[in-house]
Amino acid sequence: MFTKETYKHDISGSEKDIDFSALMDLRVDYAFKLFFGTGDTSRLVSLINAVFENKGIPRSITELTVVNPALERQSEEDKLAVLDVRALLPDGSSILIEMHLYRLPEFKYKSVRSLARVYGESLAAGEEYTRQKPAICIAFLRGAIDDVDGRPVDKVHSLFHLMERDDHQILMSDLEFHFIDMRRFVVALLREWGKTDVGKVDKFTKWLALITEKDIGDKDILRRLFEGEDEMTDAVTELARLSEDVVRRHAYQRRMDELYAYNRLVQEKDDAERRAVEAEQQANEAKRQADEAEQKANEAEQKANEAEQKANEAEQQLEEAKRQAEEAQQQAEGYQKRIRELEELVKKSQQSS
Repeated sequence: MFTKETYKHDISGSEKDIDFSALMDLRVDYAFKLFFGTGDTSRLVSLINAVFENKGIPRSITELTVVNPALERQSEEDKLAVLDVRALLPDGSSILIEMHLYRLPEFKYKSVRSLARVYGESLAAGEEYTRQKPAICIAFLRGAIDDVDGRPVDKVHSLFHLMERDDHQILMSDLEFHFIDMRRFVVALLREWGKTDVGKVDKFTKWLALITEKDIGDKDILRRLFEGEDEMTDAVTELARLSEDVVRRHAYQRRMDELYAYNRLVQEKDDAERRAVEAEQQANEAKRQADEAEQKANEAEQKANEAEQKANEAEQQLEEAKRQAEEAQQQAEGYQKRIRELEELVKKSQQSS
């Protein structure tokens, strides 16, 4: 029975309290694979069926084989490789389950490439292509997947197929991509919890609540979701048992350190790229302002040249006007002199007559 912060379970015949804060975080790929991809496969079967049911897919599995149960890396160079779970169904279909605690900018491309490789390996040499077995990817992400235009997909659980662009006819159902946004799930769960009928909560919600329990501060939500559900209470008990294993706990902590270091490097790289873009934008803006200032200076210089030219023209016009005025004055004086001469001639002519 759950208390508010702990769950009573039986380990080695003794009753012991589980501190939720001490449980391994299932969003870490090592813990996820340890819990779902090793030993008893019933939890993985239940999780996969819950994912299918959440999208109304009429597919239910009863058994599977984990083909890569090993938790160890192939080499030290592989330490940042995702510890995915690859399962094979009795009909030959493959399911690739991936857990990504931290953002990978190239994630969707990696998922397509990984699933394409799994899909290609399912066909033996010489077999007809029509005998190709389906390949399904189920990815748990701490954030939204982006579409082709870079817009985040606004869903907790998105499902992608190969389809015709305009009328959305599905070309083939052999390739199936499920992307689950864990952050959006927690936000939705906490927002809707007060209006939730616990008795109608589906298995998809319950499994995601266990996977994201580190982000669910009110453990009473988990208590109410899991109480009376043997499969989920057994799952919590098993997770507590695995979390108390010293060797596995050390391996889990190493993986946490690796992921933290990687995420810090990615963040530093993103920050450096962002600062480089900002610096380039600032440089472009400074160049634009410099070009604008130079253009204004050129315009001012041109206007100054035009003003100087106009001033010179005005000065020339003034000099020309002065010259014309002097000529007019000289002509006027000449006319006045001629008039006086003519008057003198007239006067003499009158006297002689």
